[in-house]
Amino acid sequence: MNKKFVQKHKKLIIISAAAIAVMLILIASVLAYYVYFINTPGGKSTSEVTFVVNKGDGVRKVSADLAESNIISTDFTFMVYLKLSGLSSSIQAGDYKLTGNMSPKTIADILTKGKVSSKKMTIPEGWTIDDIGTYLEKEKIATKADFDTATKKSYGNDFLSDKPAGQDLEGYLFPDTYQISATATADDIVKLMLANFGDKLAPEIRAAIKGSGMSAYEVITLASVVEREVAKPEDRKVVAGIFENRLNVGMALESCATIQYILKSNEERFSYEQTRVESPYNTYLYPGLPVGPIGNPGIDSINAVLFPEKSSYLYFFSSDGTTYYSKTLDEHEEKIAKYLN
Repeated sequence: MNKKFVQKHKKLIIISAAAIAVMLILIASVLAYYVYFINTPGGKSTSEVTFVVNKGDGVRKVSADLAESNIISTDFTFMVYLKLSGLSSSIQAGDYKLTGNMSPKTIADILTKGKVSSKKMTIPEGWTIDDIGTYLEKEKIATKADFDTATKKSYGNDFLSDKPAGQDLEGYLFPDTYQISATATADDIVKLMLANFGDKLAPEIRAAIKGSGMSAYEVITLASVVEREVAKPEDRKVVAGIFENRLNVGMALESCATIQYILKSNEERFSYEQTRVESPYNTYLYPGLPVGPIGNPGIDSINAVLFPEKSSYLYFFSSDGTTYYSKTLDEHEEKIAKYLN
């Protein structure tokens, strides 16, 4: 074999080996940087930043926005990581709480699993729009003024079809515990509560409303009175039956709960003068149902109105957690003298 030929090929082998070595070093360096990047926070800040991903935002825009917000150090490598991991189409819209000391891998996990930031909002049964607005403002979720405005808007829910024009959404803001977006507006909160109300109106409840002889608005109105009168489910059914009896014979409901609503008071007993306050909600002055709901009832009170316990009682009052029932006014007054005076 020609000596020059052998030497030439040896040089080529050495050059090729060197090129391969350089290439391997470059690949190793890129991989090392890649691994370092995805596991290393882009900064040290522990301050939370609200990062918003809008519906339709692609991986390129999300990556660029993260870099612009100084949450990650470079958008290109983050985008490459998402694509290589098969996550580029898994980013979910929402509001996220992110910090600069999170690794890109952690951030990707949050964005692709939809771990949106949220606040817990708990609305007890019977609360009024005024109560809810006060709570939202105290918790810095929304201003009371904004919430009040939102409850006066028109919404397309089918169960609102018989709500009188001009009436707000009192009665339809379903009491429950909600997880809401950290950037939710008053309108968003109202829509969420209305949607929950609609979900709670199961087919059998909607059928019962149709067969009750009352409109949905009247059912909710009476349920709101029952809700604020008594706390126990078993008492609600009896009290709903008493109110039904009174309506049937033309008696006034004479509900202290309606006076509480008018006066924005938590008192349980009122003077004669207080029960004479002029208001279409005053069931001492005006027989029949009040002009609208006096709070937002839970499902137990709605069911109590739809499926009341039948009795011959016409009177009741509560004291120390116990509700006393009577058939006649004399019997009622005797029990008041015994248990209240």
